[in-house]
Amino acid sequence: MVRVSAVSRTYRLGTAVFEALRGVDLTAHAGEFVAIVGRSGSGKSTLLNLIAGIDRPSAGSVVVAGTDLGQLSENRLAAWRGRTVGVVFQFFQLLPTLTVAENVMLPMELSGGVPGARRRPRALELLDQVGIAALADKLPSTLSGGEQQRAAIARALANDPPVLVADEPTGNLDAATGDAVLNLLEGLAAAGTCVLMVTHERDIAERVPRTVTLADGRVAQDTEAVPC
Repeated sequence: MVRVSAVSRTYRLGTAVFEALRGVDLTAHAGEFVAIVGRSGSGKSTLLNLIAGIDRPSAGSVVVAGTDLGQLSENRLAAWRGRTVGVVFQFFQLLPTLTVAENVMLPMELSGGVPGARRRPRALELLDQVGIAALADKLPSTLSGGEQQRAAIARALANDPPVLVADEPTGNLDAATGDAVLNLLEGLAAAGTCVLMVTHERDIAERVPRTVTLADGRVAQDTEAVPC
């Protein structure tokens, strides 16, 4: 489902050069739940952005769901992203002037993949899946942090993407709410979605079946949990 091959990402900061990623290789399959961990500045979010097609590598290739992202123009990449990858941000990124349901419907409208008459019913189904259907017509500002993150997950699933990437999805949540969000992500992986999650929280990473550790822009360790 995801294949990152010899990927490097270099940024120029004035006259200085910063290597965020250096020759990274990573493969993840449908139904796999992978935690990407490492210290601040290790390249975690950069790697996630490359897999989501938000950024492009300086070298190497990124292939997601059979598509080589390097072969796509910016317009085609944006259209591909809307159909193929759901993105969950740490700070939710819900549009404040739209209701929760309208936020979930927005990706459907932008991609055009869901007929107009089907969009609200699908949004309500997704909100019910994450446990907040009763809040569909509320504005994001009236929701708790955990409820907003659930709404963000529902929005990420709007176009039924085969890949979901989540950048610190529990970082701003209390322990109980973070646990509930993690349960949702585990359920998505069990249903066949390829889930890749960046986290700095050790206890969260320990619950995920596979952990990829980055250090100085390289894969330092790739381990799978040992079944009890």
